[in-house]
Amino acid sequence: MTTGVCFFREKSWEQDQWSYLFSNFGVSDIWEMGYDGLTDFDIYQPTIKIETAAELPTDRPLVLLAPKEGMYIQGTESLDGFVHPENAIYLFGPSHQYLNDDDHMGGRVPDHSVYIPLVKHEAFAHTAAYMTLWDRQVKNG
Repeated sequence: MTTGVCFFREKSWEQDQWSYLFSNFGVSDIWEMGYDGLTDFDIYQPTIKIETAAELPTDRPLVLLAPKEGMYIQGTESLDGFVHPENAIYLFGPSHQYLNDDDHMGGRVPDHSVYIPLVKHEAFAHTAAYMTLWDRQVKNG
């Protein structure tokens, strides 16, 4: 089963968190938004740089992780009961910021908008990714 992740390029000290996540949860495809030429502490795995979610493959389900009470985009399905689709691409927004349609989605509508019930408003994106990919791993064996 192929797992893809799209994440936002952030402060250099957070990049090791993403590399650890990719290595330990079997992430095979990685897309990176927000890349602005920074070269310090690059992700150890190869990434594909994109501007918006519209550039992600359309033949795979897009699972957007968003707070239930997000400012612009809200999660509508709880991770607790979520059935992870095969070959999904998981899109995580920037830490402590909200995704919005204009700047981040590029017209792409996600197949699923999932929220983590323990997280009320915002969290570090890599923490949400850990919880989500752990949930996927446990549910799929």
